[in-house]
Amino acid sequence: MALKLEKLPNNVYLLTLTGDGEHRFTPSCISEIVAALDEVEKDPQAAALVTTGEGRFYSNGLSLSLVNKTSRENLELLDTFHDLLKKMLTYPVPTVAAVSGHAVAGGCMFALAHDYSVMRSDKGYMFLSEVDIGLSFTPGMLALISCKLPVRTYHKAVLSAHRYTGKTAEEAGMVHAARPDAHSTLQEAVKIATALGGRNYDRTVYQQIKLQMFKTEIERLEIRHAVPQGPPNLSKL
Repeated sequence: MALKLEKLPNNVYLLTLTGDGEHRFTPSCISEIVAALDEVEKDPQAAALVTTGEGRFYSNGLSLSLVNKTSRENLELLDTFHDLLKKMLTYPVPTVAAVSGHAVAGGCMFALAHDYSVMRSDKGYMFLSEVDIGLSFTPGMLALISCKLPVRTYHKAVLSAHRYTGKTAEEAGMVHAARPDAHSTLQEAVKIATALGGRNYDRTVYQQIKLQMFKTEIERLEIRHAVPQGPPNLSKL
């Protein structure tokens, strides 16, 4: 996965997952995303952040082995991904996901970790595929998903892997808005980010509010899975 970080007018940053691939999360790509997020944080003028993806996918989730689900590599990737979700959940400036294509499993969770989200309605699905592919959720994942979705949507999304379009995701409360296509989706996300950035929130206060809002979710995301005494079976998490 390649990334592009741009500074737009009004001190809004745009982080794009570039190329026509599936934008799967690997240890190296997560490191690149974290480095980009750190770069934005270092800019005292940074007002807000928008993320999006090129091509058919916003993100198709984690690059996990389904052959050996309890491999150390899988568990270490889960821990790294949890750290990324925690960072997005508690980011010190407003964040907006422009869901420009399929957002599946971990890709859906990454979008949910933003403060706000906008999805295109002409193409693409947003869904949690774990029950279909025989993977359970970690406590941290379920904590994140449940705090971001209405109860009925949470049940349907987690237990049936229901595929939401932009329109149905908006109706279900999974995203804040839906727009006709990728271009208008990104435009709306930048518009929201610009409006929020213009409020000039105190970063320390903004982050502290999030740390209190998501205290339980953070604690669960901090649970480690790649532990020396023998990792838990993913199918029993």
